[in-house]
Amino acid sequence: MNIVLCHELGLEKRLGEEVVALFERHSGPVSVSLISKPIDLPRNGLDDSLLWDDVFAAIRDLRKAEEAPADSFVYLLTKTPNEDNWFAVQDPDNMRNGFGHVSDFTWVTSAPNSAIVSHYLLKSIFNALLVDADINWISLWHREPRGCFFDFCEMKADLNFKLRTADICGDCLSVFQSIGIPDSLLTQTVSIMESTRRQAVNTGQFLSPEACFHGWPFPVAITRHKAVQATNPLLRFMLLLDHFDSLVRYFYLAHEVAAGRTPELEDKPSLGWWVEKLAKSLKGAQHFRKVVAIAQQENVVFLRNEKRGHGWMAASEESYRDEAQQLEGVLDRIELELSPFLEKYRLVIPRQIRLQDGKFLIEGENLTGSHVLHPPFRTSLTKDPRSVGLSQEHLVYLTDARMEEFKLMSPFIRHENCPTCKHPRVLITDGGVQYIDVFMGHRVRLGVNC
Repeated sequence: MNIVLCHELGLEKRLGEEVVALFERHSGPVSVSLISKPIDLPRNGLDDSLLWDDVFAAIRDLRKAEEAPADSFVYLLTKTPNEDNWFAVQDPDNMRNGFGHVSDFTWVTSAPNSAIVSHYLLKSIFNALLVDADINWISLWHREPRGCFFDFCEMKADLNFKLRTADICGDCLSVFQSIGIPDSLLTQTVSIMESTRRQAVNTGQFLSPEACFHGWPFPVAITRHKAVQATNPLLRFMLLLDHFDSLVRYFYLAHEVAAGRTPELEDKPSLGWWVEKLAKSLKGAQHFRKVVAIAQQENVVFLRNEKRGHGWMAASEESYRDEAQQLEGVLDRIELELSPFLEKYRLVIPRQIRLQDGKFLIEGENLTGSHVLHPPFRTSLTKDPRSVGLSQEHLVYLTDARMEEFKLMSPFIRHENCPTCKHPRVLITDGGVQYIDVFMGHRVRLGVNC
């Protein structure tokens, strides 16, 4: 189930990117693709409001222009109030077309707008599936809120109640199951609702934050985790520099591979060289340009060279506390810009590819998160794996949450026994035959035939 998401002129595109990342972080049958070009809508209603018919006409035109399949969903986010001041509306002539209003909801809930939009999208899918099953979806509305997914929320403050409970009542659940709504859709819905619930509850400020790096590819998740755990100011500062190096290095390699290009390398590249290569890789790109700008404006490479590469070390470890805090703030900004990419793509190693019951079964390791014991993955294909890029077992590939296309990351990222510690490790290129064990920090050399 694909949702084509677009936005009214004047809304920040960043909101759509956050929604896409949320659905990729909680993967399932629903995926969201974003149209970056905004839509200028006519304001023909009272007080310059939007008329529903005008918005639906714009969505139909968009569906046609994008050649969206009939079973896909096209959803428009609006900032202008609509004629009846509803949160979200679907086209009765095509329930796979809809729009939702985005405003300042801070007076209603502490949840961000991305959480509210994700609710709009999921609800539109369930409504359409109910109509497909000849169920009167309006009959499921709860006029008196009960903290259910299908609460009507006539009073806007009721939205906060629904977001805080993040539940599906027994009545609705029995209907969903009776018409065969897939468990995978329910699982994805509950996962997204539960993740956003933490942002809506009044006690959210006292909850331990969920570490975002747990869903990142291993080469950057492990370096962030090591820095987070460090309490010594000097060690934390040094590990944050390592993390910056790993972020730039991994992003350059993965961005080139994702774009269908072969990364350029030289022997023993410096950190400045990696930043320059990343800038070149992003030239002309619409996204992620701020990553390089932030790094250059904050002089991170200069800081690294002066404090670690070329300068003298201060005698007092405590003297690095302010610099560590400042560097972490810079990295937070870079990570925020990179989060859609880090959450979209993952690294996997297919360990076994075999034909079973007319399908190709693929099993392997998912190089996600910061644990050295990588979680398993399993997927199946109805076509030859080579047609989607899977050419060999035991190599590292770049793929997305749906695992419909694989791009080879080897030899730039490999999973081999580290020559220093003799344990299987994720190794990232340092130019030529040199690699870095991102877990232990070893710099090693691998034979070209390893």
